[in-house]
Amino acid sequence: MNYNYNHLFYFYIAAKSGGITTAAEHLHISQPSLSSQLKVLEESLDVKLFEKVGRKNQLTPTGNVIYGYCRQMFELAEKMSEVVTKSTPTAKRKIMIGVSDEVEKEFVSEVVSHFLNRYPLDERPQVQLSSGHLNQLLDHLHFKEIDTIITSQNISDSEFINLQQVKVPVVLCCSTKWKNPMCNITEGMSNGDVMAELAKCKDVQWILPSTHVDLRSQIDRFFEEHKIEKRIVFESDSISALVRSVHNELGFSFLPLLHISNEIKGRYLKRLGSNEGFWEYGMTLGCHAHNKEDSVINTFSETFRDLCDDIKTIPMRHSSPIPFMEQVQINA
Repeated sequence: MNYNYNHLFYFYIAAKSGGITTAAEHLHISQPSLSSQLKVLEESLDVKLFEKVGRKNQLTPTGNVIYGYCRQMFELAEKMSEVVTKSTPTAKRKIMIGVSDEVEKEFVSEVVSHFLNRYPLDERPQVQLSSGHLNQLLDHLHFKEIDTIITSQNISDSEFINLQQVKVPVVLCCSTKWKNPMCNITEGMSNGDVMAELAKCKDVQWILPSTHVDLRSQIDRFFEEHKIEKRIVFESDSISALVRSVHNELGFSFLPLLHISNEIKGRYLKRLGSNEGFWEYGMTLGCHAHNKEDSVINTFSETFRDLCDDIKTIPMRHSSPIPFMEQVQINA
């Protein structure tokens, strides 16, 4: 019997993804077209591959057997592709990095810059970033459409591994030019003294992440525990927008140190409280288990870890802010 391998591949993807809709999106074809192709395969094999159970399509016993053979066949092809890819010169390699929505892209760009600088100019791989919801990115990783994921959440799936899990301080920050005679918070104060002063200052204005961002729920819990009233003047799901608003003296914010390290180094922002911050913010770099021995991905993983470690050692106190005209020259 002659088999149509395109139809078998469509069936493999549909069974692996657990649904026709997800499979159609992955294959970049319409759902009716995929359903039609699967129908042709069933007719050619003279078997029923899927059956309706409630509102879902599930594999029939015969479909499970055929899926087992398809998995062996196509996973073997994937392994061959991995061997070919890993032996490709780094200059011709492409590394696809997925970044979940809550992660600041400027931080990731800095990781990428340090990563590429580890290679000579003529040996640098090509890096492509894509952002999205974590579940979407995990689907892409599942089908090996991306190589790694950077997220603030743990990845709990046996198919994937966490290459790096780091924790950085969440710090209280404000503009270096900020002044409020009604609120006596200065650099060098302990966390306890800072919290006591914030509890007394009813007119403190806050710049916070949007409510659907995980960091916001951490901040809300912290405010409740310390009985701090929050007068919110600006909310955003963009970390860069929050950082800019703090820089523009609109108010205070709690932000992970890795997202404001350059602003602190440049003396545009200052952090308040202890060097350890007020709590820890987790970051995870994950990949498909098949890629754990890939030297390029491991180099990216080491770069990610080293940069996070460097950020945690940034000194807390700096001298007075750079004058405005000097800032303009530096930014130019």
